[in-house]
Amino acid sequence: MAAFGAKYMVYAPIKEEPKGQLPVYGETVMDLGGMVKADLTINYASGEGYADDTLSEKIEEFISGTIAAEVNEMSDEVAAGVFGARMNENGEKIDNSGDSAPCGGLAYYKCLSKNSKKFWRGYFYPKVRAAMGNDSANTKANSITMTYTPITFTVNEPETGDWRYVKSFDREQDVIAWIDRKLANEPEPVPEEGEEPPESQNPSEPQEPAESQDFGTE
Repeated sequence: MAAFGAKYMVYAPIKEEPKGQLPVYGETVMDLGGMVKADLTINYASGEGYADDTLSEKIEEFISGTIAAEVNEMSDEVAAGVFGARMNENGEKIDNSGDSAPCGGLAYYKCLSKNSKKFWRGYFYPKVRAAMGNDSANTKANSITMTYTPITFTVNEPETGDWRYVKSFDREQDVIAWIDRKLANEPEPVPEEGEEPPESQNPSEPQEPAESQDFGTE
């Protein structure tokens, strides 16, 4: 299976977290900028039990995850909303030592191909918290180096315990609509009896627990 594209990284701050339910998001959905990559690392708590000189039991439980992401350029207004900074009346973004980034929902999708058939896979993380990456500046030289905005998201477990949703589609517009519904707290459409579902899945595709999504040219 080939992966050759990643797009549409969007974020929505959490408005409330009802007991035993997924978070409810505010009306503002932020496009974080042109997506470059998203590398997921999962952290597990594990334990092993031995009996008769052999491993008899092994337990691994999800604790959290980390998404090391890069976007082409994030506006000051979006950065203020994602990282918990503020904008003043002069249009300046002010970072304060007491800033606390809000938790929110994060989603994006990537393009894949299997057996010469292209499809799109969406990723939705119901509860993440962002942290700013490092910044650097260099003098003008005889070559141009492309730089991007790094963001680190910590993936947390929501009330339901469902820390990630993944779904594959035959059409790109359907994965975008799926992402928009997730961050708008809208239910999935239910086809009427006898109708084909509006979106096609590839349920046989394996869902890897840790992966990298990088932007590429088709």
